Amino acid sequence: MSENIVHIIEDFLQYLKKEKNFSDHTVIAYKRDLNQFVNFLQERKIPLSLEDAMKKGNLRGFTFKLSNDGLKPRSVARKIAALKSLSKYCLRKKYIRINPTKVIATPKLDKPLPVFLTQNQIKELRVPENGDELEYRNHAILEFFYGSGIRLSELQGLNIGSVNKSQEMIKVIGKGRKERIVPLTTVAIEVMNRYLKLRKKALSPDSPLFTNKKGERLSARCLERIVQQKLSLVSNQKKKSPHVLRHSFATHLMDEGADIRAVKELLGHASLSTTQVYTHISKEHLLKIYKQAHPRA
Repeated sequence: MSENIVHIIEDFLQYLKKEKNFSDHTVIAYKRDLNQFVNFLQERKIPLSLEDAMKKGNLRGFTFKLSNDGLKPRSVARKIAALKSLSKYCLRKKYIRINPTKVIATPKLDKPLPVFLTQNQIKELRVPENGDELEYRNHAILEFFYGSGIRLSELQGLNIGSVNKSQEMIKVIGKGRKERIVPLTTVAIEVMNRYLKLRKKALSPDSPLFTNKKGERLSARCLERIVQQKLSLVSNQKKKSPHVLRHSFATHLMDEGADIRAVKELLGHASLSTTQVYTHISKEHLLKIYKQAHPRA
């Protein structure tokens, strides 16, 4: 176990990107967290061989420092998860025989309920009348997020050919480069058609669906800004991200009695446990209605 941990981390990040198909954003987050561990070792002049670096005392010392520095439990948990993933990789590569990260306890997290809009707030997001290209584009972005529940990266990657207008379906590339087909609302298709009719740039199937004035694919930051501006018109809550529309999509489906397994497939969740948070929201919603409406509640 004389391998240098810095080199192993580099190989591990390449493995995440090329073999596990992790997004660039996720790989960067892993790199940042693992580099923080390396900095911790260097500050204490601990040798960077895998054998020395992954000693139980160093792992415990690192996690203690994170907590002592005032990091939130969720941030600490993420960094521990990165170390645990690295350790599993080292086991698979036979660099180590025993998983040293088993000694690290992950902090308990209270799962916050997702922020979502009410159905009335969604109704207030009206289609612009006699709008220009940008107005229809921005409203189409909202309708795509709410009408299909797709993620920010999934919407950003859509091309014109990703949309099947006649069947009202879109093909999206989700986490791990997994492809799935998701239904889309009639309203979303109609607004998209108005936007594309006014668009001056290329309209080939391989062209990006949502573009800037230069015809380039919109950046994630630009999409976030568009959604934030639109949601500010109907909501006072602090969070106004594309994920709020994804949460609204799932919550409203559950409120209307959709099967949780169907919602899981629509959202592209790998595990049903990830989708189960929406059952809690629906229960809270029902309880609220009950307390407001029942004479003896």
